[in-house]
Amino acid sequence: MGSGLGVHALPVIEAALAELGVESRGGLEAVAVTPEGLELRGGETIPAATVVWCAGLRAHPLTAAFGVDLDRLGRLPVENTLRVIGVPEVFDAGDVARAPIDPGHDSVMSCQHGRPMGRFAGHNVVADLLGQPLLPLHIPTYVTVVDLGPCGTLYTEGWDRQVVATGATAKATKRLINGVRIYPPAGGDRSALLAAAAPERQTAQAVAPTPTAMTEPG
Repeated sequence: MGSGLGVHALPVIEAALAELGVESRGGLEAVAVTPEGLELRGGETIPAATVVWCAGLRAHPLTAAFGVDLDRLGRLPVENTLRVIGVPEVFDAGDVARAPIDPGHDSVMSCQHGRPMGRFAGHNVVADLLGQPLLPLHIPTYVTVVDLGPCGTLYTEGWDRQVVATGATAKATKRLINGVRIYPPAGGDRSALLAAAAPERQTAQAVAPTPTAMTEPG
């Protein structure tokens, strides 16, 4: 569990699961969900009153209507201006768009990329209508912030997901993101709303390194 976050993050996740008493079993194939629980290939049943099925991400099927090649997640390919490749009159942002972020990496389906993509796309739609230059999407850093419940939060930086902070320090950042930053300004003030929609990336929240986190393997 959590292997997709890389070798640096995995030990932190495994330690949190162990502390919380969560049993993890990998390499199994589920064949059915029954009133008694989860049935596995081979006949074993894991008794459960509730089964939570997590199957990954997929773009809305509306993307298929544009007649261009989609990626494996069903996303439309876009230029760094968020214009759809092959459909120049359409701009696209968020979880239905695959945008180039830096050499070798495209956007991920998360608020971290979706929110700035939306701001740049909105700006460029208006600029295109007015014959003004379009702005290229610019997102200079990549982080992951994974809530681990009572064990705090895991904060990593870079595409190789180096662990920077864990515990309560990282939890404060997660709460700021989920409770404040993902929402538009409250109150309906026009200037505040326009400022929040400016085509730029919000300054990353400073996170103090956790000394123990920096000693993780890898």
